[in-house]
Amino acid sequence: MKKDIPNSNTADGSTESAAAVQVIDSLLRDSGQKKISDKQAYIILDALAGAEDPSLVARFPAVLAICARNGIELNTQDLFSRYWESSPKRQNLEKLILISFWLLKNEKIQGPKNLDKIAASLSGKYTGLFSGEICQLSNGLRVSTRDMQTAIKDYALGQDQAEPSAQNNDQNQSPEIQIYLDRLFSPKQKDLVFKKLRKEPFTKTEREYYSRVVRKKLAAIAHREIIEIATALTQKKTAPRKES
Repeated sequence: MKKDIPNSNTADGSTESAAAVQVIDSLLRDSGQKKISDKQAYIILDALAGAEDPSLVARFPAVLAICARNGIELNTQDLFSRYWESSPKRQNLEKLILISFWLLKNEKIQGPKNLDKIAASLSGKYTGLFSGEICQLSNGLRVSTRDMQTAIKDYALGQDQAEPSAQNNDQNQSPEIQIYLDRLFSPKQKDLVFKKLRKEPFTKTEREYYSRVVRKKLAAIAHREIIEIATALTQKKTAPRKES
């Protein structure tokens, strides 16, 4: 993201925290259009784990849902390697990862790949973390699990509202276009074409396949000389009229 997540450890911490909340909420509202890279996702998650504003930290599980939508795969090395195991920052990350896994699961919202494996490896370390309404972090911060659930539901509501317009994008295509696309592309390739038109994020596998196969097909179809050849060969020739 071009705009950095502000650090709340400043002389004017409340102002900085409010600005950070606005940045995160903007990302949550427009998650279907705004895309984040793996590196940006780790920067955001790391910043949230170190923030001192509970309302900001409560967005952590919703950001994980955005990671899933962007096809980002969690990696323990990238998440934790910069901190000692005894570091409060690392423990905050671990606790937030673990509780986010359960909250997302309860709301039936997809989490990023490997979230379940990482959560399973941490479950024995933080027993009872999900038993109360407050998540006690290692830096002394107390975050309401209800606020976390609210952030997740707000994210889900935003997705539900965006979904009809995305579906209409397909439905607004003429039947003739649908038939021609079926002749040129496999069902999976056709899905990726519409997904690209809707500006939806690809998974890593989809991105590679689109670049390697689908994009090359589209480039061939759009080539000027190919268009001229196709036009010349498909135009109906009118038979010359016989003079009486």
